Amino acid sequence: MSKIPAKYLPGKFSLASWPAWIQMVVACFAGALFGGYAASTAAISKQEQSAQRQMVSSSMDHFIKLGGEIIRQPDSVSDEGLPVISKLGFYAIESRYRLQQAIFCGGSFGDIRQLDFAPLGANKVGAGIVDGNVLKVIARNFPNVEYLDVSHCDVTELAPIQNMKNVRILKILNNPIEYAELQGFRQLDSVTELWVGWPDPKLESDSLYRNLEVRKTMLQSIAEMKNLKKLYLFDMRLRESERKLLENFEVINARMN
Repeated sequence: MSKIPAKYLPGKFSLASWPAWIQMVVACFAGALFGGYAASTAAISKQEQSAQRQMVSSSMDHFIKLGGEIIRQPDSVSDEGLPVISKLGFYAIESRYRLQQAIFCGGSFGDIRQLDFAPLGANKVGAGIVDGNVLKVIARNFPNVEYLDVSHCDVTELAPIQNMKNVRILKILNNPIEYAELQGFRQLDSVTELWVGWPDPKLESDSLYRNLEVRKTMLQSIAEMKNLKKLYLFDMRLRESERKLLENFEVINARMN
């Protein structure tokens, strides 16, 4: 037969044995201590948020001094009280050293999805300073970039862009891409909209990028892009066979203004 537990009797020094008024004082004292701790924690949290805002604000000022431009979402503020950035522009920076500084600085702003490196007013192959090495720095600092404009720059290879797994819109006009690299478009798996061509008016008629066989190689590679939906071709008049090759895409024949 199981034993019936004895009735609990508070010990001589247990809280339950103390008079009710003493229990009330202890409870109030404990509540005051907890309330003070909570208030202190909240104050520290506010101080940390303030320090974070100040640090990001200073970084933004430095980014602008380097020649960068910050495009903000109008009337939008983050939970930390900071402006929401929709796009970063690097197009006015002419020094590769300052450009890399600006990339490091911009990478501290959080989850930036749109980047523009195309030099202002340029319509020339290799006018900008972004090359393969700079693209690798971009990939490390902006892993979630979805919109990338490196038109009129000095990109010779596509491998660094192939490693950017979230790029949806890619603008890569007027870059000195090597012939062997033109077959690399098929490996740009995430790209859904592509802007490509060489509208540089100073390119000679015998230039690599005016060669029909070279163009055919590139278009065949583009035709195998897995997720491409829209293709902007600059300064290219397509032959019937090329149109058929690209029939699964929306093709826009575009010209520079």
